[in-house]
Amino acid sequence: MRLTALFPLLCTLVAFILSLLCIFAGSKRGYIEHADIFTLNTSMLGRTTLDTSKSSSPLLTSIENSIKGEVNDLIADVAKTLNIHDFYSAHLLNYCEGYFTPGPLANKTVEPDKNITQCSNRTALFHFDPTAAIQKELKPGISLADLRWPSAIKDAVRTVEVASKAMFVLYCVGTAATGLALVGAFIGVLSDGRAAPLANNALASLALLALGIASAIATVIMSKVVHEINDKGNNIGISASKGKTFLGMTWAATVLMAVAAMAWIYEFVAHRPAIMGLKAVHFGGGNIGRGFVAEKLHLAGYEVVFVDVMESIIEQLQKTKEYTVTEIGGEGEKVNKITNYRAINSKTHEADVIEEISTADLVTCAVGPNILKFIAPVIAKAIDKRTASKPIAVIACENAIGATDTLAGFIKDSKNTPEDRLSSINDRASFANSAIDRIVPGQDPNAGLNVKIESFYEWVVDKTPFAKEGHPEVSAIKWVDDLNPYIERKLFTVNTGHAAAAYYGHARGKRTIHDALQDSEINKIVYDCLSETSTLIVKKHGISTEEQKAYVEKIVKRISNPHLEDVVERVGRAPLRKLSRKERFVGPASQLAESGEKIDALLGAIEQAFAFLDVKDDEESAELSKIMKSTEPKEVVTKVCGLEESHPLFKQIVPIVEKVQKNTK
Repeated sequence: MRLTALFPLLCTLVAFILSLLCIFAGSKRGYIEHADIFTLNTSMLGRTTLDTSKSSSPLLTSIENSIKGEVNDLIADVAKTLNIHDFYSAHLLNYCEGYFTPGPLANKTVEPDKNITQCSNRTALFHFDPTAAIQKELKPGISLADLRWPSAIKDAVRTVEVASKAMFVLYCVGTAATGLALVGAFIGVLSDGRAAPLANNALASLALLALGIASAIATVIMSKVVHEINDKGNNIGISASKGKTFLGMTWAATVLMAVAAMAWIYEFVAHRPAIMGLKAVHFGGGNIGRGFVAEKLHLAGYEVVFVDVMESIIEQLQKTKEYTVTEIGGEGEKVNKITNYRAINSKTHEADVIEEISTADLVTCAVGPNILKFIAPVIAKAIDKRTASKPIAVIACENAIGATDTLAGFIKDSKNTPEDRLSSINDRASFANSAIDRIVPGQDPNAGLNVKIESFYEWVVDKTPFAKEGHPEVSAIKWVDDLNPYIERKLFTVNTGHAAAAYYGHARGKRTIHDALQDSEINKIVYDCLSETSTLIVKKHGISTEEQKAYVEKIVKRISNPHLEDVVERVGRAPLRKLSRKERFVGPASQLAESGEKIDALLGAIEQAFAFLDVKDDEESAELSKIMKSTEPKEVVTKVCGLEESHPLFKQIVPIVEKVQKNTK
């Protein structure tokens, strides 16, 4: 919730009410009749024949006091004799007429009250013509010419007719835009990000423009008509006055919308970092780092500083000013050009890395969960050095549950952050867990820095750590209050299905994930695995069976994409991590076992993962092979899967390890 947005919301609400009042004021008796555009006063009509105040006649002067009462009575009777009212008030939709209470007095010093007797019907595009209104009420046989009605008044009213109709249209547009701005303001209060303030500024500006022009027209019409009536009508005893209340309402609404528009600019600029000057430091120059995280940060306007220890990657990034990310989907390919980045080797230039992080807005990483402990010390030093008023955002983009929490734990370790600085570390850094989902297939050998990647992606981040300062502005990120459902659904669906297809495909000599899933038996096994994990996801997170089923279908279709050329050995690599306690197989299987649910398919996938041994260019596969050859089954389960003997899954995995050990001797 954006509490500061309550101010433009309040301004817009008041402006909306005022603009409605401007339209409907005086549209019927008793409804804000005093808020007229201008009032024509005809109560003194005929005073030139009766008023002796300007006469120099000694006779008239001598009897003035004695007949003053009769003069007043006669003045009051003239309008009634002519069958016209004391005044006519012009409004946007109609006009009203009535008499003064008490009646008009010669040489009056007290302003009389208005007593409205009737109002004309509401009419869109209404234009008040006082000449026509009075002529309509005169007794038969009497014309305006008889009253020496100035033709200049009629001409003045006619010249503003088009303007008054335009004024009505503009008030309608302005009020509608203000109403939309009010709805947008409510949304703006409840939402984060920069889209709402930007949209609300546009609506407020439209309302401001329409109301501003309408107010200006109203002011001009008032001035012109009132001036002409007072200038030309004085000789026959008619006058006019501006509607000060109407002017106050219309200009108040205009000013309030101007304030609201400026307030939304403030929300856009001050409460979110400006696009220019944003900097993100990203650890990991691999395919996920370049092809996913850096791509989305670049598109969000960040300068990206890559940090890695691989000299070959760093050197390429330093020498190459741009690279491409090709997104592959069913609709074809889309190529994004990535620029505005730098690269630093943290092994040889640690001080430079610390300096970059200390002045950055965001730190991300895609290095693998096992590497987090190695990047934590340099991040800790940089956080400790920060002096910026806003904490830096730290987001680990790893295929692991709670990866940012893990990284934060290493950063907060007393070996990396002094104990006396731990209590204030949240003033310098905000740590947010994330869930990422995007398939990066094997790349062409000569691709260089260029990356091919699937077009579908999901990057979900916990927004609760940013409640005070606001989260980083990255349009690709979906910010949520509860990340766990997204993490487990992704890990136990995408990663479980992907890895199961890879391990079974490897065992049966398939080259790619697409090839593996073309095998009907493997295809069924993968669906069986995801059926078991779906049971957990639906039960634990309240996701509907239908929604999860649709998600499974989408995921299987994604990983089956033949254009991705996803080699099974690449997907299956790092089996030690994939077999660990919170990962894609043991994680869901352990929870299902605790509640007595079926886990046959997951146990089969676990068996194939244990058999993923001595695969070329996979260090963990070689390490697993050593463990399997030198360790007792129970110890393997404890060491690799992180399960204690008392856990119900433990006794089900031990026979699997025994079987694999027997088959690989």
